[in-house]
Amino acid sequence: FCPRGGGRVDRSAANKDTEDGFERDLRTVFIAQVARKADERDLFAFFCECGKVTDVRIIKDTQTKRSKGIAYVEFETMESCPAAVAKSGQIICGFPCIIQASQAEKNIAAKQAAQAAALKDQPARINLSNLHKDIGQDDVQALFSPFGHVMHASIQRDHTGPTNRGVVTFKEMDEANKAVAALNGFDLAGQRLICVLQAPAAPPPAPPGGMHMQGMPGMPMG
Repeated sequence: FCPRGGGRVDRSAANKDTEDGFERDLRTVFIAQVARKADERDLFAFFCECGKVTDVRIIKDTQTKRSKGIAYVEFETMESCPAAVAKSGQIICGFPCIIQASQAEKNIAAKQAAQAAALKDQPARINLSNLHKDIGQDDVQALFSPFGHVMHASIQRDHTGPTNRGVVTFKEMDEANKAVAALNGFDLAGQRLICVLQAPAAPPPAPPGGMHMQGMPGMPMG
């Protein structure tokens, strides 16, 4: 069911590019417990208040042509999906429906959580500047240790300038963030300490994945 033109959506363009299919997945929600008597127009009317609906597909048995009680609704923008998911449990044609985000959205959330965990476990380096000449490595270690596990602290002495530089490496990013928040601008032996957190190397991106609607078994697209 295509609410825009009365015919089916042309899938040929989406098949040319996996990224297009992945992006479409992000704009799609999955509906379970769809009433047997509900048709595409019922679902369109139910979801149109969430945003512009571009496609509705009720999955049917290939032999009996009866509804399997599941459906997919595609929106014009992914921003409509949270409002659609919030309608889970509401009644469509006499039955409460279950609405979930597409698998693609879940995969993205999982990837983001994994990336955040990977960054959290990486050592975090803080570059120091404007260090007083009398401040040594042990002083820096003692200053930063209350904020977490300091793996390494060093002083880079500048024999020509009025101040030195230094580096402090924490075991975890959270510890380094707390240290920078507390000690950047700290008056250390009459000098205002400058702390700059070095950006960690981002983990390599995972290839896109999702439920790509055009490839799902039992979901005729023609």
